[in-house]
Amino acid sequence: MTDAKDMWQSRHYIVLKLYLIITGIWPYHKPRVRYVRFAFWFAFGFTILIPQSLFLLILPTTLDDIFECMPSICVSILCSFKIAIVMLNSDKVKMCFNIMEKDWLSLKTDTERAILQRHAKYGYYTSLFFTVMMHTTVGLFILKPIMYTLINDATLNITTKSTIPSASKLPFHVEYGQHFNQYLYLIALHCYGGIGGHCVASIVADSLYYTLIQHACGMFSVIGHMLENIGKNNDINFDLNPDKIDDDNYNKTLNCLRRHLHIIQFAEFIEIIYTKIYLVSANINMIAGSLVGIQVLMNINKTAKDIVAPLTVYIAQLLHLFLHFWQAQFLLDYSVLPYESICRANWYYTSKRCQKLLLLIMNRTMKPCKITAGKIMILSIESFAAVVKASVSYLTIFRSLQQ
Repeated sequence: MTDAKDMWQSRHYIVLKLYLIITGIWPYHKPRVRYVRFAFWFAFGFTILIPQSLFLLILPTTLDDIFECMPSICVSILCSFKIAIVMLNSDKVKMCFNIMEKDWLSLKTDTERAILQRHAKYGYYTSLFFTVMMHTTVGLFILKPIMYTLINDATLNITTKSTIPSASKLPFHVEYGQHFNQYLYLIALHCYGGIGGHCVASIVADSLYYTLIQHACGMFSVIGHMLENIGKNNDINFDLNPDKIDDDNYNKTLNCLRRHLHIIQFAEFIEIIYTKIYLVSANINMIAGSLVGIQVLMNINKTAKDIVAPLTVYIAQLLHLFLHFWQAQFLLDYSVLPYESICRANWYYTSKRCQKLLLLIMNRTMKPCKITAGKIMILSIESFAAVVKASVSYLTIFRSLQQ
């Protein structure tokens, strides 16, 4: 890639760029254009929360109704919060993009480019998988009321008045007041628009996260590759105190140190953007996952059309949560890669000034880069297991309340 334009036109970033442009989060557009696009998607995703909440507050509801309503309310809150936080941190997103552009332009060898391209491709495929998963989940979720209406309409005589409740034609419980039946199609449009807003918001926030994490991991790999080759061309007869200008190992190590500090700053930007998101996400996913699990248990003895929607949402929610922690585990592992690379290098064939720089890098890698949930919990595979365990505990409690 010879310039920043080539980078963003690459297939590894083109899908992310498209969704960022659609939602107004792409930082290189004019603010007015961005705010209008963002307001459109945020309005659809957030305003649906009002009729969802009114259903619980105004209408008489049973415990089963609460278990059915709460997962969709949690999704509305979470998706709206995620895209709002990303938009509020658009300056940090722009800084991250600028760093990515500089990193691509700083690569000097084909091996370095191949390493970073491999990680960019991995981030792309992860984002693509998540995008397909979200669209499939949304499709199956909205298919339930449509199929329910079509099947019941087919069993009724054409001259017979339909007995299907209007609310059953909607993907979740909502309350719009006395004129509910009169404006059913507009209400359905609002509901489906809200689902679309949630889908797009989640894709934008999470695809951006996967892309940024994989770029950081790729740069740590590039730095590790450079450090591993330090002292490779020297032997036991090397000069212990060469001039700075002639000390190639020192200059390479100094370049690695600068890149290392640079990418650490990049990882800190990711942490700033997502720490609040994952504090809310981890807690809401524990509760929502338990409630969706209750829905699955409630419908397990019913027909397939009754269980397919909650089961799909439950599996998608679990995969969604796993991807968050899995990518954070990548960052934890790759951020200590420079330390391991120095240990494998021929550092003993380098000058004293070079060895001091290597010690500085090793000292910094003793504190790995991490993504946290509100500075409280470090995201990793181990903490994912703890969250799932807590979610199952909540499910047991909610199930006992239902019985």
